[in-house]
Formats: sequence, structure tokens, C-alpha cells
Amino acid sequence: FGEENMATEITPFLLSAQSPDANIRTAAEASLKQYQEQNLPAFLYSLSVELSKDDKPIESRRLAGIVLKNSLDAKDAVRKEQLIQQWVAIDASVKLQIKELLLRTVGSVVAEAGHTAAQVIAKIASIEIPRKEWPELIGSLLTNMTQPDRPASLKKSTLETLGFVCEEISYQDLGQDEVNSVLTAVVQGMTLADHGPEVRLAATRALYNALDFAQTNFENEMERNYIMKALSSLVPMLLETLLKQEEDQDQDDDIWNLSMAGGTCLGLVAKTVGDAIVPLIMPFVEANITKPDWRSREAATFAFGSILDGPSVEKLTPLVNGGLEFLLNAMSDANSHVKDTTAWTLSRIFEILHSPATGFSVISNSNLTRIMSVLLESIKDAPNVAAKPVLTDANDSRLVASAYETLNEVVRCVNIAETSQIIAQLLPVIMNKLGLTVEMQIISSDDREKQGDLQALLCGVLQVIIQKLSAADDTKHIILQVADQMMVLFLRVFACRSSTVHEEAMLAIGALAYATGAEFGKYMQEFYKYLEMGLQNFEEYQVCSISVGVVGDICRALDDKILPYCDQIMTNLLNDLSSGILHRSVKPPIFSCFGDIALAIGEHFEKYLPYAMPMMQGASEVCAQIDSDDEEMLDYGNQLRRSIFEAYSGILQGFKNSKAELMLPHAGHLLQFIEVVFRDKQRDESVTKAAVAVMGDLADTLGPNMKIAFKDKSFYVDFLGESVFSLMMTSSRKLLLGHRV
Repeated sequence: FGEENMATEITPFLLSAQSPDANIRTAAEASLKQYQEQNLPAFLYSLSVELSKDDKPIESRRLAGIVLKNSLDAKDAVRKEQLIQQWVAIDASVKLQIKELLLRTVGSVVAEAGHTAAQVIAKIASIEIPRKEWPELIGSLLTNMTQPDRPASLKKSTLETLGFVCEEISYQDLGQDEVNSVLTAVVQGMTLADHGPEVRLAATRALYNALDFAQTNFENEMERNYIMKALSSLVPMLLETLLKQEEDQDQDDDIWNLSMAGGTCLGLVAKTVGDAIVPLIMPFVEANITKPDWRSREAATFAFGSILDGPSVEKLTPLVNGGLEFLLNAMSDANSHVKDTTAWTLSRIFEILHSPATGFSVISNSNLTRIMSVLLESIKDAPNVAAKPVLTDANDSRLVASAYETLNEVVRCVNIAETSQIIAQLLPVIMNKLGLTVEMQIISSDDREKQGDLQALLCGVLQVIIQKLSAADDTKHIILQVADQMMVLFLRVFACRSSTVHEEAMLAIGALAYATGAEFGKYMQEFYKYLEMGLQNFEEYQVCSISVGVVGDICRALDDKILPYCDQIMTNLLNDLSSGILHRSVKPPIFSCFGDIALAIGEHFEKYLPYAMPMMQGASEVCAQIDSDDEEMLDYGNQLRRSIFEAYSGILQGFKNSKAELMLPHAGHLLQFIEVVFRDKQRDESVTKAAVAVMGDLADTLGPNMKIAFKDKSFYVDFLGESVFSLMMTSSRKLLLGHRV
């Protein structure tokens, strides 16, 4: 087929399909669809011609590329297989011309066209390379990289293509020689001096996608060392990006700029290479940490904070010991960016490195008072909220947030036996600050947002303090003495009706319920209306999820004293499960909550059984349909299965002493579900533990009737044997690790 008699002029249709006029758009879409259905090979060829021509409008080329991709791949597994078979059935000569056009387009002077062609090539590669039908692809791409006369733009697009191809196929689909050639080209793209920054960046991204291909190479020490030689060139490039801060980068947590990306990448490098990163970044830190330019000081601090999770404690200990006082002093730096990054770095030091169990304590009796005074002084950077309607500017707001987060890490880290007096003194300070926020004058929506942000931070600190002090019998009374005052504060915060505060206040109340136990019952009448608002909050699903968790906390605190509220709570939970709008991540906690409620109210859960069991059985069937190739869905499936088992366990234990026979009709479905989980080798360890636990609860609750339930079931013998072996292996690993420590 020649281009002259194969391709149809589709530019007008592609442009009209993007028209704001619905009539024009609909007619064009119908024409394209008709062409696709009547002659798919010619349709795909025409799209590839459109994408390849630099004289065509970018709008038509863009849509041509999108339609090409969508003609080769789909998220739905059934649809994807249909598209694959359609491509496979096309005449080989037509496919060859399409592929040649796409490879030519990779070198287009219009970068977007080259980028799109790279993605389409990868989709075709995912179909053909496993079938050994496009053996020349890798060689064609490598030629672009090895010929010295090829322009940088072509090398950049080629590296993009290699990256996309590596993302789509398995390293097992290529021969080892091809894998070696790809990795060599990528590493050279990162390191050769004549390659500009755009080519090196494309090569780095390609290496990220090709890491799975390097498995065999990384097993060979010589090749592994060659690949990791990207290191002495890569780290200085990343450190250079840290100096590219933006003046307003603190105004929005969601902003992703060059310096943030560089710091994130530096952290990943540190996790990969460990101690080897330290000598590469410390000269940069030492050279910049005291410079008069704020960008240099901030970049040096950011570099040090970014690499803390990677090197060994032994390597970092002298650096942290030598630099802690310097960092504490930097919390009073004249520049807010420097203070913010310093607070973040301190937080990471306390979170990652403070580990008395391993023999290294950042926080000690000698420096605790100094650390606390610095952090409390930083928190004062926000003006008095009762006196001023405007809380603070964006930079100070970020600093205060970092200071509070660091304070939380300090409270979590400290030895409560040695520091209970200091924590007890901190408690009224934070409570007083929270009280001031609800008194502030609100003039604008901006004021309301800033008020909410500060209240969330304060509620977060109170949650950590409640958990810390209530964990020990010697200090629990400190919380009990001020529980009434704290609950009044939390209820006043709820009255501000800020969803952010709602989350943090809910979490703090959950901690308070755990601490106060049965005494929490006196707060329920006033608190329940806010709890119900949280359970009904479909739009802000995180609030709903946290509220479900708090129901569990309250059940454990009140036991059967929760009964007067159970009808309303169960109605809300069942409505949540039935909702088509509520985010799926809330559903596993709801099933776990069924178990908490049943455990708390025992035989009284009988009235809810006809509603809860169909929901649980329906969800167990959903688990069997989850796409095992989708990592995110696989994780969700594990959460869902674990929560269903937790629900069954709670219900079984709740009925154990009085109405065990109620669960006999449901035993068959439960065992069938456990068997399906047993057959799934991709299950999470936590799912296995939950399944074994529920089998024990089932046997314990049914007693002599268990023989009826387990009749004709043999899988459980293998399952229990496998689980015991797994537990023994885990214990052995922990024992070995313990000896190593």
C-alpha cells in the first residue's frame, strides 16, 4: 500500500472533532468512528500520517496521537484484549508502514509530536515484542543514540521512547544483549559531556523505567559499579537544582518545582546508595550553610535533610551530633524559607534517627529543654490570634506548620518517664492557644482558612500529647484531669465548621476516648451530632473515614454503653456502604467498624445481622473480581479482605457466649471466602493473619457445630500449615535481625 492510495485526508475531521460547536463536533466524531469501523488499517495509517507531518496543525496531530493510543490500549482488560487482537489481525505490510512513520515522527521538530509518537511506539511494542514481531525496534532506537551526527532533540525523544518501551514490556521479552545495549545507551545519555541537560534528564527518566531490566546487570558487581558511576555526575546536578528555589514556593504545599523535585530525587538516591551519598553532599552543605545568600543556606539545609533516610546511623551520628545546635540556632534565621526547611530537617532527624533501641538518641535530658524552648519560640512567630484578625502570611504559616510537626516528633520520641513534667507543662500552653483560635475575629474566607489550619495543627499536637501521657499509668491522670476542658475545646472547634479541623479534632477525640474509657460516655450526647456529620460527609471522604475510625475508638472505650447510639450509627454506616459517591477507601474501615460494634454490644448485634451480612458477602465477591495487574486495586483488595475478616471476627466473638447459633448459616460463605483467599498467592501477610484469626474465632464460637461447617473442607489444613511455617520464618528473620543489631 502506498501513502497516495492508503491515507485519507482526515485533518478537517480531527479539527472539527474539537470544535466548541456541539453539532460540528458530533458530526466529525461520527465520521471518524465510521471510518474506523469500516476500514481500521486505513484509519490507523491515516492517523499515523497525520501525526508524522510537521506541516499539519498541532491540534489535529495531538488528537491523531490520542486516538492512535486509544486504538491500541484500554484500562478494561476485556476491551484491551479486543484491541490487541484487532492490531494483530492487520496486514503486516500496513503495520510496518505505520511503525516506520512513528519512528520517523520521534525526530519531529515539534516536541509534542515526538513525545506522542514515543508513547504510541511503546503501546505497539507491548503487543509485538512479547510475540517477537518487532525485533528491529531496539536496534533502530539505539542507532539514534550511537550516531554522532544525530541532533540532541532526536536523542532526547529516543531516550523518552526507550523509557516508555521499558515501562510497557518485561525485561524477559528482550535478549540479554539488547538489555545491555539499552542500559549502556541510557547511562551514556546521562553522563556524556556533549549531552545537554534535557538529554540527561530524559536519560535519567529512562533509567528509572529501565531499572527492572538491570536485574541481571546489578547481580554482576562490575556492571553494577559501572551503572552506579551515574552517581558522581548525578549528585552535583541534583544539588544544583536545590539552588533554584522560587520566592513564593511556600505559598502552596501542592506546588512541585525544580528544587523540590531535586530534593526528592536526592532522597531516593540516598536510599539506593546509602553511605556513599554522604561524601558527595557534605562539601556542598559545608560550603553553603553559612553564606549570606538565603538560597545557599536553604539549599544546604534541604540537602542534608533529604539524605537522612539512607545512610547508616553510624555514618550520620557524628554529623547530627555536630550539627544539631547549628540547626537549632537556624530556627531564628532572618529568612522564613531557611527557618521552614530547618524545622523540616529537625523533624526528619527526630523521626528517622532518634532510636534509643539501636543505641542512638538525638534527644537527651541534656538537650530536651533547649529543643522544646526553640520550638515553642518558633510557634510564637504567629501573631496573637485573639488580637489580630489576620493570622500570618503564607511563609510564616508554613514555618509554624513545620515547627508544630517537629514538636510532634519530639513528643513521640521522648522517654515519658524522664520528661513527663515537661510534656505536662506543654499541655496547657497548647490548650490555651487552641482556645484563642476560637475567639478570633473572622473577616474573610482567607481568615477562616488560616484559623482552620492553625486549629488543625494544635489539635494534632494535643492528639500526640494525649497518646503519649495516657500510654503510661503514672501519667494517665494528667489527661483525665483536663479531659473535660479538652472536650469543650474540641466541641468549640467543631462549631467552626472547617473540614480540615474536623479531621484533626476527630483524631484527637479518638485518642481522648481511648484514654478516658467508660468516662467518655458523658460527652456522647453533645458530641454525637458532630460524629454523625462526619459519617455523612461523602464529599470529604477523609473526614468520613476518620469518623468511622473514631466510632471504633468509642466502642472500645464504652463497650455496651454505646448501645443507645447504635441504631443511628449502623444506619449511617450502611448508607455509606450503599453510596455510589463515597470514595471506595472508606469501605474497608466500615467493615472493621462492624466488628468493633458487635464486639462492644455482643448479642444485641443480632438486629443488625440481616443488613450487615449481605453487605459483607457482597464485598467478598467484589474482592474476587479485582484486577491483579493493577497494583493500586490489589492493595485495595487486600484492605477490603482484611476488614471483612475483622468484621466476622468481631461478630463471632460478640455472639460467642449467648447466640453462637446465629452464625451457623453464614459459616459456609465465610469458609468459601477464606478458601478463595488461600488460593490467591498475591495476598498480603496481614490478610493471611486475619483469615487464620477468623478461622479460630469460627471454631471457638461454633464449638461442636464446627464439624458441620468444616465438613468436606480440606484447604484449611494446608492453609494453617503454610501460615505456621510463614510465622516461623518471620520470627527467625526477626531473631537474626535482633542478633545483628
